[in-house]
Amino acid sequence: MDIGNRPHPLLAHHLSLPKDVNAIEKLLQFQDSVPCKIRAKRGCATHPRSIAERVRRTKISERMRKLQDLVPNMDKQTNTADMLDLAVDYVKELQDQVKALADKRAKCSCSNKHEQA
Repeated sequence: MDIGNRPHPLLAHHLSLPKDVNAIEKLLQFQDSVPCKIRAKRGCATHPRSIAERVRRTKISERMRKLQDLVPNMDKQTNTADMLDLAVDYVKELQDQVKALADKRAKCSCSNKHEQA
């Protein structure tokens, strides 16, 4: 079947607008009634799980910054795993210092020892 320069009959039907004004109005009303899903901007997720995950990450970041302030010799560039390792080592060191001071205090034969207890 030679169709020449004419488009295929089925193709022409799909690509052309209806000739009837009522049909055009119905088509426009249908397009308005279909909800259009618009993608949110980067960092502005709308899905509840995405929002909850962002809140969780923000809380973790804030806590890590607080930990950086409390633990000496912790750089801002230190990654999270290394920060936690440094914090654990620092807490263990503090526990050892507390134990050493408690042992030293127990061995003290000061006259104030009985008053402190």
